[in-house]
Amino acid sequence: MAGYSLRSLAELGVKARGFLTQSIDGAVASVWANTFTVIGKVIALLDFEHELRRRWLYDQIFASRADDLWLDRHGFELGLTRIPASAASGTILVPAIHGLVVPSGLQFRGASGATYTTRTAEIADGNVVALPVEADEMGSAGNLGAGFPVALVDDQDVPAGLGENAVVDGQGLAGGADAEQREAFRARILARKRNPPQGGSAFDYGTWAAEALGPGILRRAYVDSFSNDARSVWLCFTVNDQPDGIPVPAQVDLVQAYCDDPIRRPVTARVFALAPIALPVDVRISGLSPDTLDIRASVEEEIAATFVDRAEVGTSVAVGFSRSWIQEGISRATGEERHELLLPAATVIATAGYLPVLGTVSYA
Repeated sequence: MAGYSLRSLAELGVKARGFLTQSIDGAVASVWANTFTVIGKVIALLDFEHELRRRWLYDQIFASRADDLWLDRHGFELGLTRIPASAASGTILVPAIHGLVVPSGLQFRGASGATYTTRTAEIADGNVVALPVEADEMGSAGNLGAGFPVALVDDQDVPAGLGENAVVDGQGLAGGADAEQREAFRARILARKRNPPQGGSAFDYGTWAAEALGPGILRRAYVDSFSNDARSVWLCFTVNDQPDGIPVPAQVDLVQAYCDDPIRRPVTARVFALAPIALPVDVRISGLSPDTLDIRASVEEEIAATFVDRAEVGTSVAVGFSRSWIQEGISRATGEERHELLLPAATVIATAGYLPVLGTVSYA
């Protein structure tokens, strides 16, 4: 869509001299040197400032062009505000003697440097205690997958019998998201304008999943109904912050709770949020030329990017992941000249709930 057409100083100068000629009998503004030429240039400079202002005001009319302040106003009129940053939370498992009372406020640190603080006091059951924790800093940097280690921060009053090292439980530490940036907010406003709420359309459920997870986390949402059950909604989704795009259980719980909120969920709907099941696709390449470590690394990066861009979750209709996409990805690798793709031998078919993910890459 074309924007406001800004007139140049030269154009405005010509118009100003024309106005003088029309308004003053006998005036010849184009002949040098006379004051009419100077006055025309001054008027042109003033009007050019007005031109800039008019162009700016024109841009603010549209959400696709508006600056920060006015973009917020566009969002406000649709009931949308920028999503603030949120902190990751979850549970860690710490060795402890049976019956030990572990107070709240203990701080643990992950390998990335992110710190987490226990939110409640807990009592050890057996030889381990499950401690609910929350990241001390807002943002996605606090997210941590299941099984990752964390350790007690030094110089704390730690009860005797509590281990120094812990691991994240199977739910993972999730829910951390960075504050929504301007262009992401703009995209959300435009999406709402183009797809107004319809009381539970497929787009609505995708929007709710994105809002539940936080800015930039949702990759794709897949919405379907169950066979012979028009009231049940199947909501499967992938994310940008987890390996292979498969959400951790804590993220699934966030989406489920958000969609179950009566403010959003249609009265008759039963929503089932779930993560896709990984369908590993092994890749075997023959005759790679040149065959060097750098080129192999580039090949594997391109194949991985192909899965991110092309892989889709199967719904009630099975979807295919074409082997030609993998061949295309290999051919994009820097320095690659020739190759023969042995596996997969045919298009990979993903049935309901399965997502093709990259398995092992080998060379013959």
